[in-house]
Amino acid sequence: MEGEFLKGNSQEVSGPDNSLVKKKIQLLDRGQWANKLEFLLAVAGTLVGLGNLWRFPYLCYKNGGGAFLIPYVLFLLACGIPMFLLETAMGQYTSQGCITCWRHFCPLFEGIGYATQVVIAYAAVSYIVIQAWAFFYLFSSFSAEVPWASCRNAWNTADAAFFSRA
Repeated sequence: MEGEFLKGNSQEVSGPDNSLVKKKIQLLDRGQWANKLEFLLAVAGTLVGLGNLWRFPYLCYKNGGGAFLIPYVLFLLACGIPMFLLETAMGQYTSQGCITCWRHFCPLFEGIGYATQVVIAYAAVSYIVIQAWAFFYLFSSFSAEVPWASCRNAWNTADAAFFSRA
């Protein structure tokens, strides 16, 4: 979009040939945080997710323990925190979503917004499988005999061992 971005209900945009004819485009009113604590809690809830609680300790163990933390912290300081601050500042300045926010600064950067959405969708699909396992085990634990307590399956061989409580 050409023209200067105005916060509020409308935005004035130049015509396609940069003529003096101006038109107004209606913008959606976006909600704002009530206070700083609300914003901080929303950010903390997003940053401290399933990946941090479940996957990070596994990655530390798999990649050398404490030695893994050095490049992790360096990458976090060099790339992670600056990208977070950039996205937060852009979102605050434009009051727009991920795709339109990047498009506002440069139309070529619109692909970054789409790529971000693809990464988020991929992460959501992979994490929903883990959440489905958790719900399966949660609801299965309420049955009289839990499914993982025995091996009475049709595909068992004669060598399968069955243990029972006496």
